[in-house]
Amino acid sequence: MQTAIILRRLETLPALSRAGKRVNGLHRLLRSSHLYERAYVKVSRNRGAATPGVDGQSFDGMTLERLANLARQVADGTYRPRPVRRVYIPKGNGKMRPLGIPTVDDRIVQEAARIVLAQIYDPVFSKHSHGFRTGRSCHTALEEIRNTWTGMKWLIEVDVRGFFDNIDHDILLRLLSKRIDDPRFIGLIERMLKAGVMDDWMFERTYSGTPQGGVISPLLANIYLHELDEFMEEMRVGFDQGKTRRANPAYTRLSRQIADYRAEIDALRAGGADDAEVRNLLKRIKAVTKERQACSSVDPMDPNFRRLRYCRYADDFLVGVIGSKADAKRIRAEIEAFLRDRLNLEVSPEKTRVSDASKGSPFLGFHVCAFTLRSAGSMAGRPKVGGGSRRVRRRPTRGNIKLWVPRSRVYGFCRRKKLGNLDLRNGRVRPQFLDSSVAEMVIAYNSELRGLANYYAIADGVKSSLNGLELVMFRSLLATIASRQRITRARAMANLKLGTDYGVKTMVRGELRVQMLWRLKHLNARPWQQSVVDNTTVGSRLALSTNDIITRLSARECESCGDVDGPFEAHHPNRLKDKRRGPMTAWKQSARRRVTVVLCRSCHVHLHGGRLTSGMESRVH
Repeated sequence: MQTAIILRRLETLPALSRAGKRVNGLHRLLRSSHLYERAYVKVSRNRGAATPGVDGQSFDGMTLERLANLARQVADGTYRPRPVRRVYIPKGNGKMRPLGIPTVDDRIVQEAARIVLAQIYDPVFSKHSHGFRTGRSCHTALEEIRNTWTGMKWLIEVDVRGFFDNIDHDILLRLLSKRIDDPRFIGLIERMLKAGVMDDWMFERTYSGTPQGGVISPLLANIYLHELDEFMEEMRVGFDQGKTRRANPAYTRLSRQIADYRAEIDALRAGGADDAEVRNLLKRIKAVTKERQACSSVDPMDPNFRRLRYCRYADDFLVGVIGSKADAKRIRAEIEAFLRDRLNLEVSPEKTRVSDASKGSPFLGFHVCAFTLRSAGSMAGRPKVGGGSRRVRRRPTRGNIKLWVPRSRVYGFCRRKKLGNLDLRNGRVRPQFLDSSVAEMVIAYNSELRGLANYYAIADGVKSSLNGLELVMFRSLLATIASRQRITRARAMANLKLGTDYGVKTMVRGELRVQMLWRLKHLNARPWQQSVVDNTTVGSRLALSTNDIITRLSARECESCGDVDGPFEAHHPNRLKDKRRGPMTAWKQSARRRVTVVLCRSCHVHLHGGRLTSGMESRVH
């Protein structure tokens, strides 16, 4: 099938999905090698792409013929996914999280299927779903909560127990069948789900779950929980009630009393009465106004005014309720029943609770709570009876949603990076940087602090929450530089001093360059508009351009010797993380020389044997 036809067919899928039609012919799309070339370009750049599966193979040596053969196997039904290799990574609570590492071929096929599924499901996903979706991130979820959850009284925190490991295959396949009328395509997804797991060279069958680490797993998880999104929308429609809250009788009575006093004052002034009577009434107005400020203008617990809000990021979701606590508990019970009966998922009782919104609840690493300012409020103009205006104090609104940086997260970061003691503000020497230059140390510390600060940039009071950590990191940097150069910390700080800031000067190709130390005062505390939390370098942008490895493979020319006869293979250097167990110097040298190149078979063999002598070896190691 020609590439243009494939692209046109993919472009029609969103409209069909929005119209509620079941889509067919998806398996025919997977017969085109164009999808696999596009998938290869994407997954070969993913984090962890160099990690081999159960067959021990990596992306190194990929050819166009191998991609075309993969497309033929899927088309004729001979493709069979291999078991995923299970590895474990540490979680923040000290436990281990299992990850499944598919083989290279399986990752490419999964990405090709994911491209097709995304065209069908992304247009119909809920606007309250933010996980693993283009243009959405943790920050978009948090901004939605802050902007639309004002006045929440209760927060419902629900924790699904082992979500990715407990996805029911039968339910998932049935959900796919609601929108896809292609048994062969659904059968391919089923084979991916039931491929099994290799754990310590022991094969285990998979009867449920999608492996965390699989390319297609996040999208399948969103498809699975889309049912929850629709259930919550139906519940919201049935729960929401009333346009506005009813007026507070006490507030109305006091407001009427103030109006009467003002009318009496106007009458006295019109009749030329003594100023003493007017002053007496003004004192009464002041006293009543103070009493009125102590109560709400509307009934905060109006039983005829209710609101339900919902926001989800992957399997983490938060529910906000304006209503009684009994309403919140009933909603929590209904959510638990839906997860259990419709999606075959269980919740953790110890982590599922209803919280007072003023006390808050954790969500996506932030502490979300409803907050009322303690200030007296701002001044505003109000019209007077008979014309003119007067200045009155406008009370701050109640129940504003605030996003705070949890103290435990700051302590955890400091402990994980081994920076020092946050309570005592002591910085510690970090041995991993003792063979680095001062410029490299500054860049590393900048990256760590900037990455954390950018993630929490949308939090309220982010700079005051992180200023202690900034001081500890600065003192840790000084201690490491002092230990590296065998000088005092005071001398190290003096060497870094550049005017009112700190930095280091280096000579690069005869030109003076200055690497400044990044500090919290440089943080632009605003809503983050990107899905990444650090600056994207020019090199990264070029690496993500359309001038990819497939174009160079299609040129059919060895980039080392110029051979045009082939066969041609893509050489993928080892990822930097795979070299960190070795000497730090070798790791840094690899970081400066990494590049992916296209080589003929002979040059590729010579490269891995250390016999490539054309000068290309300085580029490809």
